[in-house]
Formats: sequence, C-alpha cells, structure tokens
Amino acid sequence: MDEREALDELYVAPLDGFVEARARLSAALAAAGRKADAQALKKARKPSAAAWATNQVVRRARAEVDAFLDASARLRQDQAAMLAGLADRETYQARADDLRRATAALSDAARRVLDEIKRGDDRALVDRVVANARAAALTDGARAALLEGRLAGDVDAGVDAFGGLLADGAALAAAPAPSRAPAAAPRPSPAAPAPTGRELEARRREEERARQLEAARREEIAARAVAETAAATAARARAARDEARRRLDDAEVELEHAQRAAASAEAGAERAARHRARFES
Repeated sequence: MDEREALDELYVAPLDGFVEARARLSAALAAAGRKADAQALKKARKPSAAAWATNQVVRRARAEVDAFLDASARLRQDQAAMLAGLADRETYQARADDLRRATAALSDAARRVLDEIKRGDDRALVDRVVANARAAALTDGARAALLEGRLAGDVDAGVDAFGGLLADGAALAAAPAPSRAPAAAPRPSPAAPAPTGRELEARRREEERARQLEAARREEIAARAVAETAAATAARARAARDEARRRLDDAEVELEHAQRAAASAEAGAERAARHRARFES
C-alpha cells in the first residue's frame, strides 16, 4: 500500500472513525518502510460532514456527477456564445433545462448514497453535495479536486469563479440577439390593399406581446443569476462553519488521546514509585 491507496481508504472510512483510521494507516505505512508516506498521511485533514458526504457520492454515483459537470460545461459555453451574439436564447434555454434535469438526477443519487450510509434524511447535507458539485463545475482545478473524492472541506472555486455560470445576469439579460442579415423587403404589389386599422392594431398588439415575452425571459435569467450567487455565498458561509466544527472535533479527539496518554504516564510513574519504595524500605 502506498500513500495514494491509503488516502483512498481513509476518505471512504466512516467520518467518526477518521482519526483512528488515519493513525492505523499511518502506522501500517511506517511498518512497511514507507515513512515519508506515513508522515504525509498524518497531515491529511479530517473532512467536514458535507465534504465527506460529497466524497461518498463522487465514489458511488460517478455517472450522475459526470453528467452534471458536463451539463454545466455545455451551459456555460452557450451562455458565452449568447453574450457574444452567436447563439439564440432557445438553445440556451434547452441547455438550462438539461442542467436542471442533471441537477435533479444528482440530488436523487446523493440521497440514495446517503440512504445507504444512514444519512439520507439530512436534506441540508444533500443540498451541500449538490452545491459542491456546482462550485466544482466552474474551474478545472475545482473539478479535478472534486473527482478525486478526497475533499476535506467544501469546494472553493475561487472568488471570481462564481461569475462563470448564470452570475452575469445583467449582461446576459441585455445581450443582443444573434445578428442575422435582414431579409429583403418584398415590393408591394400594386394591387395589394392597404392594411386596415383593425389589422394594424392586431400587429401592434402582437409586437407588444413579443416585447413583453422577451422582457420576461430576461427577468427570469437575471433572477436565476441572483439566486445562483446567493446560493454560492450561503455555501461559503456553511463551509466556514463546518470547518470550525471540524477543527473543534479534531481538537476534542486529540485532547482525549492526550488525556489517556497522561493518565497512562501517571499510572506508570506511580508503579515506578512503588517499585522504588520497596527497594528503599
């Protein structure tokens, strides 16, 4: 067993047994003569509950994770094309629908995996798994870290990365439609009758409905951008809270080990004192 294999075994271990598993695997590496690997493994951080759950989903539901990441990548590509005026909103909307379906499938897979490890009733934990996948979709580095299945904390794609997916709502809403060459206007036939007042009013109402529909679409895109940014901010806040809790858990485990060692040392000292007293008497 090398360090990589030990890390894989460590990060699939039950969360409440992480510290003990880390000590056991480090000792096994050291006993096998891999002292450098053993020292490196000792530095492996205990994951937060959300990071641990995400690792399990990545390892047990890889198809759904890959499908979600691919759908996110395609949507970002179409978003960039639409902002450049090179794609239409219908295509973008279809990609957005694909991502919603992939998100639902990932959420179902996360719930199924967590059910297997008796955590499926924790809806907030399922949401955190999806939030980590969403953040990982924004940069290559974060995606690679997610797919390793060894997260210690929530995915941080960087301060600017959250602008990569639906975050530029104002620009997206104002994006021009793809440029098309105007069709040549047909010359009216001399015999064609002039449109009536009723026909002109119908055309005006139809144009107004089209403008209202376009405005509604832009508002929807902007609202989604706001929701996505808010979700990212909330995920960061929860990550900070979980990291603090994780450190407290580690400190409590280390304190317990230190107390046991101190008690053992004190008992040894008492035995040595009694032994010495027998020789002095």
